[in-house]
Amino acid sequence: MIMGKELSPGDFLPPEIELAEQLQVTRPTVREAFRSLEGAGLIKRGPRRRMVVTAPSPTIVHTAMHEAIVLHRVTYQELWEINLALEPAAAALAATKISPNILNEIEENLARTSKCLDKPDKLVELDVEFHQLVTKAASNYSMLLAREPLGELLFPAYGTVIRNIGPGERLFEAHTKIFQALKKGNEKQAQNWMAKHIRDFRRCCELAGLDFDTPVSDNK
Repeated sequence: MIMGKELSPGDFLPPEIELAEQLQVTRPTVREAFRSLEGAGLIKRGPRRRMVVTAPSPTIVHTAMHEAIVLHRVTYQELWEINLALEPAAAALAATKISPNILNEIEENLARTSKCLDKPDKLVELDVEFHQLVTKAASNYSMLLAREPLGELLFPAYGTVIRNIGPGERLFEAHTKIFQALKKGNEKQAQNWMAKHIRDFRRCCELAGLDFDTPVSDNK
Protein backbone atom coordinates (compact mmCIF):
# COMPACT_ATOMS: atom_id res chain seq x y z
CA MET A 1 0.00 0.00 0.00
CA ILE A 2 2.87 2.39 0.80
CA MET A 3 4.96 1.51 -2.27
CA GLY A 4 1.80 1.53 -4.40
CA LYS A 5 1.15 5.10 -3.14
CA GLU A 6 -2.20 4.25 -1.64
CA LEU A 7 -0.56 5.59 1.52
CA SER A 8 1.74 8.63 1.41
CA PRO A 9 4.27 10.10 3.87
CA GLY A 10 2.29 11.79 6.64
CA ASP A 11 -0.69 9.41 6.43
CA PHE A 12 -1.66 7.55 9.61
CA LEU A 13 -2.09 3.78 9.54
CA PRO A 14 -5.25 2.34 11.06
CA PRO A 15 -4.94 0.91 14.58
CA GLU A 16 -3.59 -2.66 14.76
CA ILE A 17 -6.95 -4.29 15.33
CA GLU A 18 -8.60 -2.44 12.43
CA LEU A 19 -5.73 -3.21 10.07
CA ALA A 20 -5.75 -6.87 11.10
CA GLU A 21 -9.47 -7.11 10.30
CA GLN A 22 -9.04 -5.19 7.03
CA LEU A 23 -6.22 -7.46 5.83
CA GLN A 24 -7.70 -10.61 7.40
CA VAL A 25 -4.57 -11.41 9.40
CA THR A 26 -3.81 -11.70 13.12
CA ARG A 27 -2.69 -8.79 15.29
CA PRO A 28 0.75 -10.41 15.90
CA THR A 29 1.20 -10.46 12.11
CA VAL A 30 0.39 -6.75 11.95
CA ARG A 31 2.83 -6.03 14.80
CA GLU A 32 5.59 -7.94 13.02
CA ALA A 33 4.85 -6.02 9.81
CA PHE A 34 5.04 -2.74 11.75
CA ARG A 35 8.44 -3.69 13.20
CA SER A 36 9.73 -4.55 9.72
CA LEU A 37 8.41 -1.33 8.16
CA GLU A 38 9.72 0.76 11.05
CA GLY A 39 13.18 -0.79 10.64
CA ALA A 40 13.09 0.04 6.94
CA GLY A 41 12.21 3.65 7.72
CA LEU A 42 8.80 3.46 6.05
CA ILE A 43 6.75 4.16 9.19
CA LYS A 44 7.34 5.73 12.62
CA ARG A 45 5.37 6.32 15.79
CA GLY A 46 3.41 9.56 15.69
CA PRO A 47 0.97 11.29 18.07
CA ARG A 48 -0.91 9.00 20.45
CA ARG A 49 1.46 6.18 19.37
CA ARG A 50 -0.23 5.96 15.99
CA MET A 51 1.96 4.71 13.17
CA VAL A 52 2.55 7.30 10.44
CA VAL A 53 3.99 6.71 6.96
CA THR A 54 7.45 8.22 6.32
CA ALA A 55 9.99 8.26 3.50
CA PRO A 56 13.22 6.44 4.40
CA SER A 57 15.96 8.84 5.47
CA PRO A 58 19.20 8.99 3.46
CA THR A 59 20.96 7.52 6.51
CA ILE A 60 18.95 4.29 6.30
CA VAL A 61 19.59 3.94 2.56
CA HIS A 62 23.26 4.78 3.06
CA THR A 63 23.72 2.24 5.87
CA ALA A 64 22.03 -0.55 3.92
CA MET A 65 24.23 0.03 0.85
CA HIS A 66 27.35 0.37 2.98
CA GLU A 67 26.71 -2.96 4.71
CA ALA A 68 25.84 -4.72 1.45
CA ILE A 69 29.07 -3.56 -0.21
CA VAL A 70 31.20 -4.84 2.68
CA LEU A 71 29.32 -8.11 3.23
CA HIS A 72 29.25 -8.99 -0.48
CA ARG A 73 33.03 -8.49 -0.56
CA VAL A 74 32.91 -5.87 -3.29
CA THR A 75 36.47 -5.05 -4.38
CA TYR A 76 38.20 -1.68 -4.62
CA GLN A 77 38.34 -2.27 -8.38
CA GLU A 78 34.55 -2.56 -8.57
CA LEU A 79 34.04 0.58 -6.49
CA TRP A 80 36.58 2.50 -8.54
CA GLU A 81 34.86 1.49 -11.81
CA ILE A 82 31.48 2.79 -10.68
CA ASN A 83 33.08 5.96 -9.30
CA LEU A 84 34.78 6.54 -12.64
CA ALA A 85 31.29 6.57 -14.15
CA LEU A 86 29.51 8.56 -11.42
CA GLU A 87 32.01 11.25 -10.42
CA PRO A 88 32.59 12.80 -13.89
CA ALA A 89 28.84 12.64 -14.58
CA ALA A 90 28.18 14.44 -11.29
CA ALA A 91 30.76 17.11 -12.13
CA ALA A 92 29.21 17.69 -15.56
CA LEU A 93 25.74 18.09 -14.06
CA ALA A 94 27.08 20.30 -11.30
CA ALA A 95 28.58 22.69 -13.86
CA THR A 96 25.09 23.38 -15.20
CA LYS A 97 23.19 23.39 -11.88
CA ILE A 98 25.51 24.52 -9.09
CA SER A 99 24.11 27.13 -6.70
CA PRO A 100 26.12 30.09 -5.35
CA ASN A 101 25.89 28.60 -1.85
CA ILE A 102 27.45 25.27 -2.81
CA LEU A 103 30.06 27.06 -4.93
CA ASN A 104 31.03 28.99 -1.79
CA GLU A 105 31.16 25.77 0.23
CA ILE A 106 33.53 24.21 -2.32
CA GLU A 107 35.71 27.32 -2.27
CA GLU A 108 35.87 27.13 1.53
CA ASN A 109 36.75 23.43 1.27
CA LEU A 110 39.66 24.33 -1.04
CA ALA A 111 40.89 26.99 1.38
CA ARG A 112 40.97 24.45 4.21
CA THR A 113 42.56 21.83 1.95
CA SER A 114 45.42 24.18 1.06
CA LYS A 115 46.38 24.30 4.74
CA CYS A 116 46.29 20.52 5.26
CA LEU A 117 48.41 19.13 2.42
CA ASP A 118 50.80 17.48 4.88
CA LYS A 119 48.08 16.19 7.25
CA PRO A 120 46.88 12.83 5.87
CA ASP A 121 43.81 12.28 8.05
CA LYS A 122 42.47 15.82 7.60
CA LEU A 123 43.22 15.73 3.86
CA VAL A 124 41.19 12.52 3.43
CA GLU A 125 38.28 14.10 5.32
CA LEU A 126 38.37 17.19 3.09
CA ASP A 127 38.69 15.04 -0.05
CA VAL A 128 35.54 13.10 0.85
CA GLU A 129 33.74 16.38 1.62
CA PHE A 130 34.79 17.89 -1.74
CA HIS A 131 33.34 14.99 -3.73
CA GLN A 132 30.13 15.03 -1.66
CA LEU A 133 29.71 18.74 -2.40
CA VAL A 134 30.21 18.25 -6.14
CA THR A 135 27.58 15.50 -6.19
CA LYS A 136 25.23 17.64 -4.09
CA ALA A 137 25.70 20.46 -6.61
CA ALA A 138 24.44 18.16 -9.37
CA SER A 139 20.95 18.38 -7.79
CA ASN A 140 20.22 14.73 -8.58
CA TYR A 141 18.98 12.93 -5.48
CA SER A 142 19.33 9.43 -6.93
CA MET A 143 22.98 10.15 -7.79
CA LEU A 144 23.60 11.46 -4.28
CA LEU A 145 22.09 8.35 -2.68
CA ALA A 146 24.09 6.03 -4.95
CA ARG A 147 27.42 7.82 -4.67
CA GLU A 148 27.75 8.59 -0.97
CA PRO A 149 28.33 5.08 0.45
CA LEU A 150 30.64 4.26 -2.47
CA GLY A 151 32.77 7.31 -1.83
CA GLU A 152 32.81 6.76 1.92
CA LEU A 153 34.34 3.32 1.44
CA LEU A 154 36.65 4.09 -1.48
CA PHE A 155 38.17 7.49 -0.72
CA PRO A 156 39.54 6.62 2.75
CA ALA A 157 41.91 4.33 0.82
CA TYR A 158 43.50 7.60 -0.19
CA GLY A 159 44.84 7.80 3.37
CA THR A 160 47.25 5.01 2.46
CA VAL A 161 48.33 6.97 -0.60
CA ILE A 162 48.83 10.23 1.28
CA ARG A 163 50.83 8.60 4.07
CA ASN A 164 53.05 6.68 1.63
CA ILE A 165 53.62 9.05 -1.28
CA GLY A 166 52.03 12.35 -0.18
CA PRO A 167 50.17 13.51 -3.31
CA GLY A 168 48.49 16.41 -1.55
CA GLU A 169 49.58 18.93 -4.17
CA ARG A 170 48.17 16.79 -7.02
CA LEU A 171 44.87 16.42 -5.20
CA PHE A 172 44.65 20.15 -4.51
CA GLU A 173 45.46 21.01 -8.15
CA ALA A 174 42.75 18.68 -9.46
CA HIS A 175 40.15 20.00 -7.00
CA THR A 176 41.05 23.56 -7.96
CA LYS A 177 40.67 22.84 -11.69
CA ILE A 178 37.29 21.20 -11.09
CA PHE A 179 36.16 24.15 -8.98
CA GLN A 180 37.21 26.61 -11.67
CA ALA A 181 35.27 24.65 -14.30
CA LEU A 182 32.19 24.61 -12.07
CA LYS A 183 32.50 28.34 -11.46
CA LYS A 184 32.63 29.00 -15.22
CA GLY A 185 29.76 26.57 -15.87
CA ASN A 186 32.06 24.59 -18.19
CA GLU A 187 30.40 21.16 -18.28
CA LYS A 188 33.02 19.42 -20.46
CA GLN A 189 35.99 20.77 -18.56
CA ALA A 190 34.49 19.76 -15.20
CA GLN A 191 33.80 16.27 -16.50
CA ASN A 192 37.28 15.84 -18.00
CA TRP A 193 39.13 17.08 -14.92
CA MET A 194 37.07 14.85 -12.64
CA ALA A 195 37.76 11.81 -14.84
CA LYS A 196 41.48 12.66 -14.82
CA HIS A 197 41.35 13.03 -11.03
CA ILE A 198 39.67 9.64 -10.52
CA ARG A 199 42.18 7.91 -12.84
CA ASP A 200 45.04 9.61 -11.02
CA PHE A 201 43.57 8.37 -7.74
CA ARG A 202 43.82 4.80 -9.07
CA ARG A 203 47.45 5.24 -10.16
CA CYS A 204 48.43 6.74 -6.80
CA CYS A 205 46.75 3.89 -4.91
CA GLU A 206 48.69 1.34 -6.95
CA LEU A 207 51.97 3.19 -6.32
CA ALA A 208 51.18 3.16 -2.61
CA GLY A 209 50.71 -0.62 -2.71
CA LEU A 210 46.91 -0.88 -2.45
CA ASP A 211 45.70 -4.09 -4.11
CA PHE A 212 42.54 -3.17 -6.04
CA ASP A 213 41.47 -6.80 -6.23
CA THR A 214 40.99 -7.09 -2.47
CA PRO A 215 37.54 -6.64 -0.89
CA VAL A 216 36.71 -3.23 0.53
CA SER A 217 37.41 -2.87 4.23
CA ASP A 218 35.02 -1.21 6.67
CA ASN A 219 37.98 0.19 8.60
CA LYS A 220 38.15 3.98 8.56
